[in-house]
Amino acid sequence: MTDRSRRSTRPPFLSALVWLLPAATGYWVVAGTGVTDGDILRYAAYFSGCVVLPGVLLLRAFAPGRRTWPEDVGLGIVVGLSYELPGWALFTAAGMQQWLVVWPAAVLVVFAAVPRLRRCWRAQDAPRLPLAWGATLALLLSATLLLYYGTTVSATPVPENGGDYYQDLLWHLGIVHELGRSVPPQIPQVAGETMQYHWFADAHLASAAQIAGIDPRLVLFRLWFAPIIIGLVLAVAALARQVSGVWWTAPFAVALTTVVPRVAIWQYVGGVGSAPLVFLSPSQSFGTTVSVGAAALLLGALYRGAPRRSWVIVMLVVCVSAGSKPTAAPLLLGGTGLAALFLLVRNRRIPWPILGFGGALVGVMVASMLTVAGSTAGTPLRLFGALRAFPGYTALTGITGPPAPGGWITDGLLDADPQTLTWAIAILVSVVVSRAVVAVAFLGLVQRRTRTDPVQWWLVGTLIASLLGFVVVDHPSFGEFYFLGGALPFAAVAAGYVVHGAVTGRRRVARRMIIAGGLLAGAALALAIRAFGNIDSRPVSPAGITRAVSEPMLWLAAALVAGLLGWLVLRAVRPQVRGLGLALLMCVAVGLALPSRPWSDWRNTADGITGDGGQIPVPALPLYTTDEIQAALWLERNAGRYDVVVTNTACLSRRRPGPVCDARGYLVSGVGGHRTLMEGWAYTQQSLANQGERNVGYSLLPSPWPDRVELTTKALTAPTPEVLENLRRDYGVRWVFADTRKGRVAERTLDRLADRRFTRGQVIVYELRD
Repeated sequence: MTDRSRRSTRPPFLSALVWLLPAATGYWVVAGTGVTDGDILRYAAYFSGCVVLPGVLLLRAFAPGRRTWPEDVGLGIVVGLSYELPGWALFTAAGMQQWLVVWPAAVLVVFAAVPRLRRCWRAQDAPRLPLAWGATLALLLSATLLLYYGTTVSATPVPENGGDYYQDLLWHLGIVHELGRSVPPQIPQVAGETMQYHWFADAHLASAAQIAGIDPRLVLFRLWFAPIIIGLVLAVAALARQVSGVWWTAPFAVALTTVVPRVAIWQYVGGVGSAPLVFLSPSQSFGTTVSVGAAALLLGALYRGAPRRSWVIVMLVVCVSAGSKPTAAPLLLGGTGLAALFLLVRNRRIPWPILGFGGALVGVMVASMLTVAGSTAGTPLRLFGALRAFPGYTALTGITGPPAPGGWITDGLLDADPQTLTWAIAILVSVVVSRAVVAVAFLGLVQRRTRTDPVQWWLVGTLIASLLGFVVVDHPSFGEFYFLGGALPFAAVAAGYVVHGAVTGRRRVARRMIIAGGLLAGAALALAIRAFGNIDSRPVSPAGITRAVSEPMLWLAAALVAGLLGWLVLRAVRPQVRGLGLALLMCVAVGLALPSRPWSDWRNTADGITGDGGQIPVPALPLYTTDEIQAALWLERNAGRYDVVVTNTACLSRRRPGPVCDARGYLVSGVGGHRTLMEGWAYTQQSLANQGERNVGYSLLPSPWPDRVELTTKALTAPTPEVLENLRRDYGVRWVFADTRKGRVAERTLDRLADRRFTRGQVIVYELRD
């Protein structure tokens, strides 16, 4: 990695002091959610000693480079997370989970004992960057921690009392418990069936809970997100400086990756998955962080002169990236393919090293899809399926259910009326404008300085792959939005590189004026559109929906036309400004997505952390009562690690289930932490594959295991000695979790046939007799 910044003569400790701010912010936001100092200290010790330190040592040994220590930490987190995974698999498969700490400790011992490796304990030939680099990154990291913890983590209760718990987090909690028991894991809700899901992030959480000795609930609901945020911010910074060679593109790219998506003004820009960091989706946050690190290591090996031994780390991280999220490997493959095509055309010879890696990546992607990628069943290739997630689709098309199987374009668009087509086009344009940095990245292909660099083509290739995935893939839960979120860091890095190329060669004052002026102009334009172009954000009529979406686009088009005319007039009057147009256009485009959130929103974010110490009021009619939560926690503490539970909590409802079951109930497998005979089956591959049958979404379809549902019903409502013995003998069932809030329970019969071990309110827990 080269750097064109001037060397600084300041004392090194001044550069380190600025990082006290994000450290203090990180402690404040985590403690503000109710976590004790002891748990924070234990988790920090685990992550520092078992992830960061081994990762940094391996990074410096296999992929050395001129990096600062924060950049080493960012990429070291990625390498450490990747190294942790095979250790977790080996120790868990051997039933030696309690000795998992030996795996990272072995790295520390080897690097301390081998003389040639001791030099890896300190940075080699680290560049001295301006203080502004560290100060801006520290501020952005602090802002990112504040934004994400204040608006999501602090608003999510830890399962202790009754309340509304997001079902996906309870589902992940069940997977975390399961990954502490078996490799490959079983489906916690369908004991005995192998789980097909991209569970690498949950394996990390299981490792953290085991090594740190912390309740998995705290790890998932409070602790894991902060170090992943730190890893992504520092990895993006390392990638940006590696690509451009200048320091200021690092904070530029970080701001566009983490801060801007949370404060942009544009309406209808996508679902939660369109962000690179998503607390409610550990796989998205984990996968994006690992993918950015994989990109930095890969580009270093292919185009920036990293030693050949770095391929060991590259392939490890790439494999983990592919298994972390199904949307990750296609982005890496798209970048590799476009860069190879560029080199083939430019050099008129086959770039064998890149093609070799591309072939290996295809193999990794196929292997991951067949083994651990998961959640892809029922996902056809169908154009514009993502439009179903936006306001107005149902009102304009009249379609309420999921799309029928088959077809090459989503229902309602093939023969749509002009109003619906206007709405669809405006939605797609809004998505593009809200990610104006993507357009800037593409402009780099017509800029002389960047279009000759295969790295720029690689970055653009990831963006092409993400846009194709977003438009072509039609996932039952709109998983195609994750393509946009996963590619955003690459768009931000490419935008910084392009802006740098546009202003290079000009005087320092001119560079700053161009960048600052363009960004301010774009932000001012965005604010004007927000003030005058955005009408009611929740219109109810089809005409109102279409107008609400398309009117901001009309304001934007008018402003850009006016700006273009003004620029042409200025060029005619002042010829010396030639050459500045592209640079200004890029900066204005980036500025369109710059922050415009009022200060009151920032204050509310802080209040969300400090207001009540993490205590969230229980609603009058909660999804889960305190009795249900406490009964599940009792079961988690008292049942055996491998015990199976039969329960009637498969349906997600506030009252007794009706004729339709929303099969996303994860009380026993999630909060209770144990395998069940049959709990919520919605997210299984078997259920997703039936999406659209009977014009019903996958979560409302009957169970793919009707025999287990029948056995569960008999065990709770009409138990016999034969039924209970069948459950013990064939499925390993040891417990009955009977929730009268969820349906009828034959208490008298169960009291006679099993041992009542726990009763709280409407919940009774029985243990089957031997």
